[in-house]
Amino acid sequence: TMTTAAALEILGPDFQFETSVAASSTPDANGSLDGHLILIGGGDPTLSSGDIEALADAVAKAGIKRITGRVLTDVSVFPQPPVSDHWNWGDIGNAYGAGAYGLNVDHNRLSVTFAPAEGPGAPASLLDISPVVRGTESVSRVTTGPPGSGDGVMIYSEPDGRRITLTGTVPAGEKDFIVGGAIPDPPALAEELLATHLKSLGVTIGGRKLQYKSDRKPLATHRSALLPEIIDHLHRVSDNLEAQCLFYTIGGRKGQDPPEALKSFWQDKGVAFSGLRLIDGSGLARATMIRPLDLALINHHARRGPRGDRFKQSLSTYLDGSVRSKLGAMSGVKTDVGFLTTTSGRELTYCLMANGLDPSVDFWPLRAKLLGGIR
Repeated sequence: TMTTAAALEILGPDFQFETSVAASSTPDANGSLDGHLILIGGGDPTLSSGDIEALADAVAKAGIKRITGRVLTDVSVFPQPPVSDHWNWGDIGNAYGAGAYGLNVDHNRLSVTFAPAEGPGAPASLLDISPVVRGTESVSRVTTGPPGSGDGVMIYSEPDGRRITLTGTVPAGEKDFIVGGAIPDPPALAEELLATHLKSLGVTIGGRKLQYKSDRKPLATHRSALLPEIIDHLHRVSDNLEAQCLFYTIGGRKGQDPPEALKSFWQDKGVAFSGLRLIDGSGLARATMIRPLDLALINHHARRGPRGDRFKQSLSTYLDGSVRSKLGAMSGVKTDVGFLTTTSGRELTYCLMANGLDPSVDFWPLRAKLLGGIR
């Protein structure tokens, strides 16, 4: 919520991510582009393969029939690398740890389909990995686990890479068992999708390595949903990619390093941080540290700011509607921050954190009991 509440005020409720296609030179009257076609990323975490195909449709509708150069991408809107140095190696290949690129596709998530063997211990057959860029290699060491054991697969890949390694287990007795992973190179996939769909529409792409011209002729633009709708989804499913894209976008808007932009915004609101270490916008980095008091104060100020009602509306409802809050969890860590309305009608801002939690402790019923008692 530190990122999303700031985004509502800094970017505004009418903000939309934009992804566009431009030509490196003016097409002639016959529809020939003597140059490159450039897919320009705006950091949209919700951009889909269908959106990219729609951009290709718009290019063809604009009369482009031949491109002498290549289809290129511009992802300079976001800094590199797309993943934090503090994200775990075991996270970044999995769906929840997908990197934030200037061009993202289908939430940067791929699906891996396995056919488990009949009994535990035997290798599971890898049936499919998609979508990935052509030439991506896969190595599977996944075996079959006991029936009902669930998804025990770990997926390892590097940003911009062409190799995916899979380990762990899938449960016996399942057919076409599907797990989620991170697309290693979303910008390359976006480029490939755009070029493929253009060719299917009859547009020829010469592929010549022409001199790149900085002057660009806009051809088509895709705009995302409005920011509040994106935040609704982000809060509902704890979408790390969406949070990280907002984090980078805030930095770009403020002209500052994203952590400094976010920190200074809340300091100007009156939050006097103590011990804050801000690494990313999603909280996936275990090196990120914030006091419960400071996180509660952030939400307190957000609620009383110009977007306070809409911010509260974006949070999930609990305890018969008396609580609106955002839950967060990773191994050994549980967090809940939001607003509690008492039986007398008073609204309280609160934050609960458990760090280094014993796996045997079920935090959520304890949290519900505590909030119910306060109410």
